[in-house]
Amino acid sequence: MSKKITIVAIAFLGVALGFLNVSASAEDKKTDFTIGKTGEVHFNVPVRAGATLLKPGMYQVQHAVEGNDHIIAFKAVSMPAGYRHGNTQVDKDVAARVKCTVEPVAQKTRNTKITLRTNSAGEKEVADVQIAGEAFKHLM
Repeated sequence: MSKKITIVAIAFLGVALGFLNVSASAEDKKTDFTIGKTGEVHFNVPVRAGATLLKPGMYQVQHAVEGNDHIIAFKAVSMPAGYRHGNTQVDKDVAARVKCTVEPVAQKTRNTKITLRTNSAGEKEVADVQIAGEAFKHLM
């Protein structure tokens, strides 16, 4: 159990540091979401992450490795009155947890990117996530 916690903590630290310089790209509209400086993503529309439909709002994006599985987790972030990046509270519970496959890319990505697509039901959904500093795409 402590080995899993250590791996997740190390992965979180790496992801958090990698999110200092982030950008976002969306296949259909760039106004569907924005990513903040600390790995927070703000969805302006409902977005499906795996089997979960995330409501519009702010989420912390986290990559973890559990055994041979790669996981992308979205945790809801509260936006109190007078909201500013950095004064937010991250929920303890994971709003969505999605197993993903990893595909190598030619070079490490400089900025974290989330790509959205429209599924057959007409919903926006996460297609892939690229974490800053990694030479992989995490495909949903």
